[in-house]
Amino acid sequence: MITVEEALGIVLAQVPELHPEEVRLEDAAGAYLAADVTAPYDHPLFDMSAVDGYAFRFDPVVAQWKVVDQAPAGSARSTGCPPGCCVRIFTGAQMPPDTDTVVMQEFTTRTVDIMVHSDRKLVQGGNVRRQAEQVKRGEVILRQGELLSPSAIGLLASVGVRSVPIKLAPEVAVMVTGDEFVEGDRVEPGKIFSSNGLMLEAALRVEGLLSECVHVPDEVQALDSAIEQAARFNEVVISTGGASVGDHDLVHDAVLRAGGMIHFHGVAQKPGKPMLFATVHGRPFFGLPGNPRAVLVLFYIYVLPFLRAMRGARGSGLRKERLPLAADLLLRGDRGAFRAGRLRGGAVELLAEEGSHMLRSMTEAQVIVHLPSTKRTWRTGEPVEVLHLPHHSNERLA
Repeated sequence: MITVEEALGIVLAQVPELHPEEVRLEDAAGAYLAADVTAPYDHPLFDMSAVDGYAFRFDPVVAQWKVVDQAPAGSARSTGCPPGCCVRIFTGAQMPPDTDTVVMQEFTTRTVDIMVHSDRKLVQGGNVRRQAEQVKRGEVILRQGELLSPSAIGLLASVGVRSVPIKLAPEVAVMVTGDEFVEGDRVEPGKIFSSNGLMLEAALRVEGLLSECVHVPDEVQALDSAIEQAARFNEVVISTGGASVGDHDLVHDAVLRAGGMIHFHGVAQKPGKPMLFATVHGRPFFGLPGNPRAVLVLFYIYVLPFLRAMRGARGSGLRKERLPLAADLLLRGDRGAFRAGRLRGGAVELLAEEGSHMLRSMTEAQVIVHLPSTKRTWRTGEPVEVLHLPHHSNERLA
């Protein structure tokens, strides 16, 4: 049975190469840049006032200034401002010619057309935003693979970028297999409420991906048809359930009947030992176990990095770091483990170990802690690898 590291390497080696497309900036939120973007204009575009006040050429000797004009935002004064004169100016307005300083209106007194100020700390160039002080024309402002977050889109818009190259989001099929599930709000004897489909759809939506979810009974013909349809009309397929080796675990053979190539089936990990990864009709196929905790953990460890890499993300996995454990730990068995954790005082505290069918601790988790199969004991303060869950992090990139 392969290790977690080997399995992840195999998964990422199968990421397909997508061709970038140019899209409008307003349609690019949540995507990743497919190329570096350079600024077509400076930012700021010109010297401008940072406050409401009065603009003039700084002179420490002058005690008062004659107000000769005003400059609202959006205007551009063409004539100069003579020495000893000033212009009433507003935030964002272009600095009039022959002016270099702005005094805030809170420090001024005006009588008809004469202005005096009391700002003893004012220096030449004060309260002025200089042209190109943030970005210069021709400068690379965002790199290939960066997330087009709201702030990134705002920055691009501020320098005149109106379209960007991205790799379009793949279409994802979610298949929930099993006869035991009900989707309504009432359950019959022997049945359970279905959660995997809604959970995966939510996780994909957080990533800006839409998906189609179908429920498939444990019946050979129905499963064969569902896999065939999903692989032909989607770019990625995720199934839950039926990945083990029991009498009702049919996914392995169904993938082979569809002409698929199985890259691995079984990983030395907890949860999610029966995980399967294959290619069907050239489409990646993730066969996840049916237990919800395993489904969610394996989505974050394997599926999410794959999808981000497919979309051209510079760092595809969850953000990683090494943090000290808050308490001693002893693991039994020989499999790598993924545990839910939260951060306390710079250390990671493991939450209660739950079965692979339980999700409660995952709702409280800030991180997933990866405990490799090569180590079984940790002392308080020893570092462990933590992966920050996206709903608890401002950064989606690793």
